Amino acid sequence: MNRFAAIGTERGVDLFDEVLRLLEAWAPDRLALDENPIAFSSLVHMRTASELFSENFLIHQKQQTLLRRGDVGTIAALVYALRHGSVPVHFADGAPGEILSPSGDLIGTYPYVGDAAFAVATDMMRAPIELIKQRIPRYPGRDFDYELIHAYQVEAPEPLMDRALPVRNRFTAEVINGIMDTYNGELLVFVGLRTRFRKDLFAAVEGIRPEDVENFVPLMDLIRTERKTFVDLMEG
Repeated sequence: MNRFAAIGTERGVDLFDEVLRLLEAWAPDRLALDENPIAFSSLVHMRTASELFSENFLIHQKQQTLLRRGDVGTIAALVYALRHGSVPVHFADGAPGEILSPSGDLIGTYPYVGDAAFAVATDMMRAPIELIKQRIPRYPGRDFDYELIHAYQVEAPEPLMDRALPVRNRFTAEVINGIMDTYNGELLVFVGLRTRFRKDLFAAVEGIRPEDVENFVPLMDLIRTERKTFVDLMEG
């Protein structure tokens, strides 16, 4: 692919319309999305219940996300993909390694896509999916643990997720670079939390240590293409 652009969003701020306006103006060939448990759950529900495969359902999920002080940028991206049926959607967040500590606690890494090759290869909007025992989303080559998805949705505090951003950024860059190298097209757009792109915001996360800040590399610095753009929607 020829160009990469990223849209930086924020939790608890209704940037839904702004994200949609940018996507409509840019007309990306592919989308890559950040961590958002509600967005992932919404997609699973849409894909496994045809009556929910609608913009109205996503608008409802947007409202629920805002009530939970979540980031609605990824929901807006799903609406764009629904309106433009040929646009593939990749979930680009993740981290290698274990999701739970030996004691069973969440350790701050994304529990859905820990396999970069799967993330690059899979269009989450169109790849075959089935729901096993009403709770396990199964894509080709991967079953997702819905209990972990639910745990992240209701239990994981934001600082826990954000403290994992150094490793999550490296994983996401691997996915984005893989998509750029694998597919033809003009533009790939990533929609995600603005903290991924700014060391000053990462340094302000609760519990961050100096060594964490030292290990943090802004996501744009990890994307290999020289033709790249970042828009922080909180900066106007």
